[in-house]
Amino acid sequence: MDSITLTADLDALAKISAFITAAAERCGLDERATWQVQLAVDEAVTNVIQHAYDPDQPGDLTLSWQCRDHRFIITVRDHGRQFDPAAVPTPDITSPLEERQVGGLGIYLITRLMDEVRFEFSPQGGNLLTMVKYLPHDQPDPPDEVVVIPIADRIDAQTAPRLAKQASEQIAKGARQIVLDLSNVPFLSSSGLRALLLIRKELMTLGGELRLAALQPQVHEVFAITGFTQVFNIHPSVAEARAAFSQRR
Repeated sequence: MDSITLTADLDALAKISAFITAAAERCGLDERATWQVQLAVDEAVTNVIQHAYDPDQPGDLTLSWQCRDHRFIITVRDHGRQFDPAAVPTPDITSPLEERQVGGLGIYLITRLMDEVRFEFSPQGGNLLTMVKYLPHDQPDPPDEVVVIPIADRIDAQTAPRLAKQASEQIAKGARQIVLDLSNVPFLSSSGLRALLLIRKELMTLGGELRLAALQPQVHEVFAITGFTQVFNIHPSVAEARAAFSQRR
């Protein structure tokens, strides 16, 4: 196990990033997995820096790592205020941006980016966060199946949260290649566009991809007016969208 102990202030972030990046490369993680680990560690230590200690009395944090049993194991320890992850509300990723409450995204990202996450506390040991990333040998083969979600309704301020929830449920089950079949969607508002952007962002964070298929002319016009035809992968049919995943176009 290799460790680094630093004062828990924002000046430590660059050193921590370099330390964990070198460790990930030594353990054989690819570029995407290394990026996921970098982001998870940054979110974890930023939480410590901002919340564990008083700003005028920063304590220490210790970041450790080891490769064992085809796992890249990372721990973050601090002796600041006790952290209770259960007290952190689940972030709202479905409501319109202007209606959301700030907070909870850091832990949400950590749990989505890492394969295992555990929080522990003891009076002697302080707060201990353990994060595990499976090395290539242990990673299950990613599903090749493309998930098609048919939508048969308007996508507006009322229905957009349901669409976002439906997509998130598929992503939670492991879907990384999603096609939204919009052939039966007669109307799309700005709230619908925001929901689609959130789905796309959630997939991209996990290395996945969203494609849209069979847009009706009036719906396609909304994308054209807003310039979102340059943001989304849009295909004339579901079959073409499915085929494009293998061709990556």
